[in-house]
Amino acid sequence: MNSFIPLDVGLMTGLIYAWPVIAFAVAFRVLAFPDITIEGSFPLGAATYGILLKNGVAVPIALCLGVIAGALAGCLTAYFHVRFKLNKLLAGIIVVAITYTMSLRIMGASNIGLLTQPSLFDFVQPLNHLVNVRFHVGTIMLLGVLVGAVSVATAASLSSRSGLRLRAAGANPEYARLLGVHVPANLITGLAVTNGLAAMGGILATMNQGFADVGMGQGVLILALAAMTIGEKLVPEKWFSYQSYVLLAAVIGAVVYEVLVSYALSLGLAATDLKLATAVLVLLVIALRGTKNGQLFLEDLK
Repeated sequence: MNSFIPLDVGLMTGLIYAWPVIAFAVAFRVLAFPDITIEGSFPLGAATYGILLKNGVAVPIALCLGVIAGALAGCLTAYFHVRFKLNKLLAGIIVVAITYTMSLRIMGASNIGLLTQPSLFDFVQPLNHLVNVRFHVGTIMLLGVLVGAVSVATAASLSSRSGLRLRAAGANPEYARLLGVHVPANLITGLAVTNGLAAMGGILATMNQGFADVGMGQGVLILALAAMTIGEKLVPEKWFSYQSYVLLAAVIGAVVYEVLVSYALSLGLAATDLKLATAVLVLLVIALRGTKNGQLFLEDLK
């Protein structure tokens, strides 16, 4: 096998799954909300985009509506938490169950094929043949530009006045209330944005693989955890502002994780063992970092 193939696949997949990893990292590290809704918003965005595209809607419009569908799922989770005082995890579990049914209803089937439909990747296909080896240069460049742009925009937003209110609402809700910050509104806004990002990841995954499937979100949460822990181990926190550190760690962690997975599969790891290997990897990384982050995670789940 060409040694470039696992790297090629790993880079493409990593830059696609960097979106839900960013979404989870921002919700968890900035909003102090361990949001599992990404497992539902990821396929919901894909399902919405896929069925609209199938019915003749233009790619940009279908993409925007898919992102909005994911954002609404995040709003619902936050609303359940602030309105009914539901546990953060329970609110997410309920919404994931809702989005599963919604995805099935939207598509009318468990999956829909989109191989003959246009996508953003069509514009960069000529660049994919610039090198002699099998390497999707154009696709990787486009994905890299998109991830870079959203990371810079997110970091800038979190550094703005509204971003400071959002961070205050997540870090210390009681103190934020004393400062006049509307904590529920900021939480709903924050989860809407993060789940919109997760939905965008689902849309890009659909474009890349040529179909939308109701089960696309399974395993996204454990992938996000694995990527986040790897990235936070690799990126030196003291070199960056906190929000930049969180975003950079999410992107690097996602890419490194997917490249490692691609090489592991090429070396003979059974695909059926992948989730077990991921779980072990997460435990090992947390153990190497010490117990502080593990304890913090357990406390946030309460």
